[in-house]
Amino acid sequence: MKTTVNHRHLGKSVSYRRLIRLELYKIQKHILGEKIYEPYQSLW
Repeated sequence: MKTTVNHRHLGKSVSYRRLIRLELYKIQKHILGEKIYEPYQSLW
């Protein structure tokens, strides 16, 4: 969970733990009807 990956939209490295948290925020906004959910896709 501490391993980091480069997040292309943020332009910096984030841990998998932080990446999951960011995805949960996006899902929350989708459920509340604020924004359409677009999942993170890693481009290897």
